[in-house]
Amino acid sequence: MLAKSRFLIAASLLALSVGLQAEPATPRPYLPEGALPLAEFLPPPPAQGSPGDVQDLQRVLDAQANRTPEQVEQAKRDDHLTDAAFPFARGIFGPDFTVEKHPHTARMFRRVLKDLVQTLMPAKHYYARPRPYERDDRVQPILPPPQGESYPSGHTMDAYLTATLLAHMVPERRQALFERADAAAHSRVIAGVHYPSDLDGGRVAAAVLAGVLLTRAEIREDFELARQEVRRTLQLP
Repeated sequence: MLAKSRFLIAASLLALSVGLQAEPATPRPYLPEGALPLAEFLPPPPAQGSPGDVQDLQRVLDAQANRTPEQVEQAKRDDHLTDAAFPFARGIFGPDFTVEKHPHTARMFRRVLKDLVQTLMPAKHYYARPRPYERDDRVQPILPPPQGESYPSGHTMDAYLTATLLAHMVPERRQALFERADAAAHSRVIAGVHYPSDLDGGRVAAAVLAGVLLTRAEIREDFELARQEVRRTLQLP
C-alpha cells in the first residue's frame, strides 16, 4: 500500500511538472517599459472645434454614409490584435501562413504587440482625444467600444508595424503589404471608431516603433528565425 501511494504521488508530481513545462510563457516586450515616449514623436491631432477637427468628423460621417456591407464585414474582420500578423497577411502569403506553421514568427509578433501596447497607451492618455461617437451621436460605430482614447489609432499602428516588419522579411511583397495596411487603417474610419487624423498618428507611431525595434540586438535572432520561416512558406531563397 505504501509503495502504491508513493507511486501515485510520483505520478502526480510528474504530471504537474509536464503540465508546467507545457504552459506557454507570457511573452515579454523587447523594450523596457517607458523606453519609447511615443507622444514626443507625434504631431498633435487637430484641436477640438478647429476647422481641421470639424473636417475630420465630417469625413467619418461621410464614410459612414457610404460604407458598404463588404466594408462593414472587413472592418469587423480587421478588429483584432492577437496573432494579427497572420490574418493580416494570409491573403498575401497564402493559406499556409498560420500560427501553427510559424512558431518563431508568432512568438516574435506577440512580443512586438507587447511593445506596441506599452508605448501606445501612454500616448493615447497624453492626447486624450474622445472617439468620434463620444462627441457626436450621429456617428454609429459598428464595433464594440475599443480600449483607450482615439489618437493615435492602435489598430493602424499595428497594421503598419506588421507591414513594415514583414516587408523587411519579404521585400518582394512590400507593395501588397502596405496596400493591406492602408485598407486595414481605413476600416477604422469606416467603423466609426477613429478619425482620419488618428490614422496619420498611427502610421507615424508604427514607423517610430519599427525603427527602434529593428536596432535592438535582442530582436535580431527572433527576426531572422521568423524571416526564414516566412520565406520557406513562400518558397523564396
